Amino acid sequence: MRHKRLIKAVILFSFLSILSSFVSAANVTANDTIQLWVTVAEKTMVDIQPDQLAWQNVPPGSETLASQAVGFPKEVVQIENIGSTNISYIWFNNSYPSDLPFGSGLSSEYDAGNFVVVRRNETNAKYFFVNRVEYNESEVIYLQLPSPESDWAHGRFRSANKEWFWAVNVSTGVCNESNFRIGKQPHNQSQLGDVDLRTCDTGLTATGPNPCREGNLQATTLAPYANGEWGYADVYIGPNTDYENYTVAVYWNCSSYVKVMFYHWNMDAPGAQETASHPEYFYNTTLKPGEHIIANVKLRIPYGTAAGNITGALTVTVKAIDVGG
Repeated sequence: MRHKRLIKAVILFSFLSILSSFVSAANVTANDTIQLWVTVAEKTMVDIQPDQLAWQNVPPGSETLASQAVGFPKEVVQIENIGSTNISYIWFNNSYPSDLPFGSGLSSEYDAGNFVVVRRNETNAKYFFVNRVEYNESEVIYLQLPSPESDWAHGRFRSANKEWFWAVNVSTGVCNESNFRIGKQPHNQSQLGDVDLRTCDTGLTATGPNPCREGNLQATTLAPYANGEWGYADVYIGPNTDYENYTVAVYWNCSSYVKVMFYHWNMDAPGAQETASHPEYFYNTTLKPGEHIIANVKLRIPYGTAAGNITGALTVTVKAIDVGG
């Protein structure tokens, strides 16, 4: 009997030993590793946010304030490199009306893009229009033009509560190499400004004693403005000691109306890739994938802007040079 109990004990021990080995095996982990790799395509991409800026109750003759902003309370945009290549250049362009909106009485004739000024997010940086487009207007009785006055079309460079009068010789109906003049002191609600454009400093960047500057435009030669489609020249806007650098461009066909563009941040504008020296890239330092910069954005609402909602667009363009760097 004792022998039988011994045999049973041995069998039971063996069974428990086997069972224990199975339990131990179930608690042991194992792993293996696979290698991963991917080639990221070279792609230049940019994101500008927020994708809408809005202001309300802005009086004509003023610049927008952050307190007038609707929704997003800051007058800034973030430009981010969301692609895979280094961005080397950043610039802007904006929408503008196809003809003179002033005097129409319709807010729909205006374009908010034509009000846009931008500056770098840096201490003491200046706001500049990207590309403000103006058109000639009817008679201004207090403006004095060279003789014969019928040879000259005139208009204003409008910037909130400042208006600089300009004139261009349209006697031939072709203005790509015509004479262009602009006053130094702006007109506003409290001062007449420089309205005598008969005797001017020679050179649109001159700082002489006269109340205006004058110079001949240079015809464009490079695509997409080849064959003299526009005439352009660097110009100082403002008095001798406090001026802003712009380039002015005038469309060649001025037989029926005159189209004038004042620009600074638009490197696609007529003359910007030729001999004009005042246009600037907004950014021309390497912006690596995942990096961003900030731009300050405001609107300058000119005198004579009709009440109502006005829409427009600001477009950012980027260019990659050292692809794959």
